[in-house]
Amino acid sequence: MDSSKFDEVITYKKDSERHYFKMINKPIGLESLGIGNDTVFISANARILNENYHKGFCLNTIDQLRDILKRNGIELLQDFIKESVLKEAHIKNDVQIDIESLINDFSIITPSSKFFKVQRNNSITFESINKGDRLSTIIYGKDIEMAKYKSKYKGLDIDIDNFTGISRIETKFYNSPTVKKYLGTRNTLQIMEQKNINGDRLTNILKGQPMETPLLDLSQFKTISQLNDLALTKLLFEQCNGNYQRMKNELKKRLGKNTKATYQTNKIKNLLPLVQSPGGRKLESIIELKEKLKE
Repeated sequence: MDSSKFDEVITYKKDSERHYFKMINKPIGLESLGIGNDTVFISANARILNENYHKGFCLNTIDQLRDILKRNGIELLQDFIKESVLKEAHIKNDVQIDIESLINDFSIITPSSKFFKVQRNNSITFESINKGDRLSTIIYGKDIEMAKYKSKYKGLDIDIDNFTGISRIETKFYNSPTVKKYLGTRNTLQIMEQKNINGDRLTNILKGQPMETPLLDLSQFKTISQLNDLALTKLLFEQCNGNYQRMKNELKKRLGKNTKATYQTNKIKNLLPLVQSPGGRKLESIIELKEKLKE
């Protein structure tokens, strides 16, 4: 550590004093930095890469990160990445697909029972329903987000216009156990070498979801009972915001304690495509996204 790059700060609490060092010129994007006996703890976002912000932390920018830290008083080993581990990870892919098309298509899908979705003006988020998993996947308009929060990029060599028309899919693993569970390791290098992480997450979210929905034809419903099933499916879909797990829960509330809901939920699941898009629809933007994530 280059002590000339740091100010020593002393704080007092009752009869004890605490010494720590504060970086004099902390670069934009470096959120916090801790120094132990043989360990450095770094919390940073991709803005620290400045003109390479669009690349994010990857194999091609690790040397740049090391150089930035060195210029600011912290020199890491040349191969530090091999020994570093992640407590949190945000995995992103940027694609040239219209965000409105993506949100429109994702708004009518029913995610697998392991996720629930939250839709906002510029984004749609899929979060794990398992409370033990700190995990979410968000699709949003990157250019819109950057235009809204311009102050975040002030003083950096980042041209917001270069992100025009860019949509971002980003999966956030919020703690160590979640990183380990879903990525198989916490080792930074091994995670950076993995391929199509967001593609795998998207596959899990879309499990069982047809990419093309048929045209609704009432003549296929021969009985009042079948029409009632369709009406019930539509009602639950609208009231539960397309969340299949919530739809199942609503059904179970109205059944006897010893009655399984399998028969009723299967009927609703089979009718969901017709309710989601009664005019028939091909989810072209989602299909395109899946293909781009393979590249």
